[in-house]
Amino acid sequence: MESLSRSELTRLFPDETPRELSIPKLDHVDWAVLDYFGWINSAGNIGFVVIPYGNKHRALRMTRSLSSSRKPKTHMCSWCHHVYRGYGTALFSCNVAGSDGRRIIGHHLCKQLDCSLRIRNLASDPPSFMPETIALSEKIVRLENSVFSFMQRTNQLA
Repeated sequence: MESLSRSELTRLFPDETPRELSIPKLDHVDWAVLDYFGWINSAGNIGFVVIPYGNKHRALRMTRSLSSSRKPKTHMCSWCHHVYRGYGTALFSCNVAGSDGRRIIGHHLCKQLDCSLRIRNLASDPPSFMPETIALSEKIVRLENSVFSFMQRTNQLA
């Protein structure tokens, strides 16, 4: 993924206030290993994803709900298929565009939106409970298809 500036990211989310958007510091982002750029706002309840699509970037705003269960369960990220033994995923949901908030679609995703690092084994913890044996190129295609599919189902790719 090509690098993006703070102003480019702000333009992709015109309805968000700077406080709500809370773009992280971009100095230490390794853009070469990212298939999409995702972050969680400082309050921890909203996730943002930017992914290249054709010659421009598409943006997705999702609400994050952390698990309230006291007992850790095994969960798998719907995008990168990383399997966590404990609390590694969160439910991210998005209103379907054009439904006036009447329809919501959600997926369990890596709670830090770091799927690109997970498929490359660059995230330090935790390792996948069930490691995969498919090639990295296949994981990348699957990840991108999963993100695009979610965006399509929520009418964000129109």
